[in-house]
Amino acid sequence: MVWRTAKIGKLIVAIVFSIAILISAFGLPVTANGSTDGTTFKVITNITVGLAPDWVAYDPSNGYIYVANYGSDTVSVINGTTVIATIPVGKVPEGLTYDPSNGYIYVANEGSNTVSVIKGTTAIANITVGLSPVGIAYDPSNGYIYVANEGSGTVSVINGTTVIATIPVGPAPDWVAYDPSNGYIYVANEGSNTVSVIKGTTVITNITVGLAPVGIAYDPSNGYIYVANYGSGTVSVINGTTVIATIPVAIVINVGIWPQSFAYDPSNGYIYVANEGSGTVSVIKGTTVITNITVGLAPEGLTYDPSNGYIYVTDAGSDTVSVINGANNTVIATIPVGYAPMGIAYDPSNGYIYVVNGQSDTVSVISTGVPTSSLSISSVTTSTTTSTSTSSTSTSTTVSTSTSSISSVTTSTTSTSTTPTPSAVPTLVVVVIVVVVVLIAALLMIKLRKP
Repeated sequence: MVWRTAKIGKLIVAIVFSIAILISAFGLPVTANGSTDGTTFKVITNITVGLAPDWVAYDPSNGYIYVANYGSDTVSVINGTTVIATIPVGKVPEGLTYDPSNGYIYVANEGSNTVSVIKGTTAIANITVGLSPVGIAYDPSNGYIYVANEGSGTVSVINGTTVIATIPVGPAPDWVAYDPSNGYIYVANEGSNTVSVIKGTTVITNITVGLAPVGIAYDPSNGYIYVANYGSGTVSVINGTTVIATIPVAIVINVGIWPQSFAYDPSNGYIYVANEGSGTVSVIKGTTVITNITVGLAPEGLTYDPSNGYIYVTDAGSDTVSVINGANNTVIATIPVGYAPMGIAYDPSNGYIYVVNGQSDTVSVISTGVPTSSLSISSVTTSTTTSTSTSSTSTSTTVSTSTSSISSVTTSTTSTSTTPTPSAVPTLVVVVIVVVVVLIAALLMIKLRKP
């Protein structure tokens, strides 16, 4: 009896392993699982926009997403998952920002030396600024828009639709950030390795930082400004008008190669830095790097999702989005999107993440929180929507757009969805039948065999 029980036990174990191997061989999951923390991430659609989309911004006054199409000189306006307008702007639109005081979207047009002003789905003005405007930011303390003119080494200050000042700064100013703790505007000058500090319409100081400063961000938890020095692989930390270190040497933080963009996580007070050249994200607390997280190739943009506390990173070189859980600073999912994802934004009105794919001329829309208990195996569903357009002298409106593909991701490397693929269902049935037959035959042999 003991022999027979042990034999049956060994047989059952063998069959269980066989089932696992068979299921794995046919691409079926052995266990239903989500990301490493149980969340499911799903690309619910891919929206066709203009050529070479790059920047993206959210307008809380209407819930729209605005996408600057670098290659077609347009801005696509997305409501939920539908393009509701395509607006002609200046040449080579780059930077976007929203002005809550008037509800306008400002678009820096690098190729035409202008800033287009959009209200809803209509361009209401084109403002001439300096040469090659790129970075753009809003100052809530005075209601001004600050535009970094890379080609002329100046910053244009816009009040509403009028330029009220042109401020000389360093060579090749790229990015702009606002510090609400002191009301200053900080401008990263890539060509002179400096940061210009502006109050109102006056430069009050120029701060030396690392080589080729590009990205710049404010941390409200400590009031510091963080500057990504692309050329030296460092981040300079500024407090007010001083680089906090042994002056005049900057406190620099050793991060990855080619740091360029930031995101701030208010849930833990950390700054996240995308290092394009090393495929990592550095996590900074105050003036210390606490960890470096490996993500996809050539990380570009980052955004924070307050609904779940995750950081989303666009991996331009691997066509994916890495999802970081700020609670433990680990990658919990890797989501396939379009080619060369660049800009990324969170829409609090629907909880979606919008990813701008620069080389596939699309925007991927990611949702989170699908229950993992409903998951089975991977599938792709494609649907096509019709499109109509209307045009006028100032704007061209295109309603809806293109082919939508649905996929979902539950781990860093596995795509999952809610239903099995048609081809996998017969396979699963065959596997179950074979296993049942083998089990019955084995049990009968054991029963007939004498101990």
